[in-house]
Formats: sequence, structure tokens, C-alpha cells
Amino acid sequence: MRQRPRVWLVHGIHAREGRSNVRRLVPYFQDAGFDVQVYEYGWVSVLGARWRNPGIARRLAALVEPEDHVVCHSNGAAVVWLAMRDHNMRCTMLSQIAPALDSDAWSRNAIWTDVYHNAADHVVWAARWLWWHAWGSMGRDGCTEPMARAFGYCNINTESHARLPRISGHLAYFNDEILPEFGPFLAQRHTRRL
Repeated sequence: MRQRPRVWLVHGIHAREGRSNVRRLVPYFQDAGFDVQVYEYGWVSVLGARWRNPGIARRLAALVEPEDHVVCHSNGAAVVWLAMRDHNMRCTMLSQIAPALDSDAWSRNAIWTDVYHNAADHVVWAARWLWWHAWGSMGRDGCTEPMARAFGYCNINTESHARLPRISGHLAYFNDEILPEFGPFLAQRHTRRL
């Protein structure tokens, strides 16, 4: 058994190796006592994600263990959802930041799931029109599946949460003025689920 809990950080599209937004969360999880693994799959375009996501999901599922935690941003949520749906990947806690995922897409393969969303996330709102894709407006609307709450889902509206600064938009979570408050909040949510 591992001495420290492990968290996997999964980025979205248009992320160069070593420069993804989720990489900025590393120090917050390290300070919280986690062994942090950044799962990088390289730069992917909008169209490329449709064809590459299944293979990316398969490789991720082979790495994540049920006691692990997972944090994903944007397309990373679609990758994780595919890994859970198609490869039975399981984890203890999942945090979906601005998930580019259909708002009713959910999985029972995490014990707890936090969905960070805000109405100003127009990137994922536009993605919902890609009918041949898992992408949708969860990052804007939260998880809308009524049964999800019974399976540990918690929607966190970042425009009006009492313990967070107002976060509006798709990438604002990683802004220099937001991250010093958002990062510790996120890591603390995971620490409580150890």
C-alpha cells in the first residue's frame, strides 16, 4: 500500500506537454500530502479529440487505481468519463473543472464527484452542438442528471460559492488571482475524502 494518496491531473485540449493548466495545481496537492501525477497526452485539437480520446482514455484507465483521486479540466472530463464507461476505471474522488461533457453524462465509478461549473463558460456551451461527441455543457450547467446526487455528485457553482472567489469562464480557475484560493479549496475537498 502507498504511503501517500495519489491524485491524477488530466488536462484539456490545446495543452502542450509540460504546460497544461492543471499542472498549476501540483503544489496545492503536494502541500496537502498527495503524490501528484500529471497525465499528459499532448496537444489535441477539437477534431483530434473526437478520434484520440478513446485511446487516451484506455491508457489512463490502465494507470488509475480505485483508491486514487482524479482531477480533470475540460476535455479531461470526457477522457475520464470514457475511461470509466469503456474500461471500468474507478477512483475514490473525481473533480471535474469546467467539464466539456454532456450535462447529463455521469458515472457511478467514483465514490464522490465534484463538478465545478459557471454560467459564463461559453466554451463548453458551444461544444454541446457536437452531436457526435461526448462534449457538452456540464462546465456551464453542472451535472443535470437527477440520479447523480444519490451517487455522490456535488455541483459547485463557482460564480456564487461562499468559500470561493467569483470564477467565471472556462479557464478562469487557473488565473493568477483565482488560483491561490481555488487550489487549496480543491485540494482540501480531496483531503476530506481520504
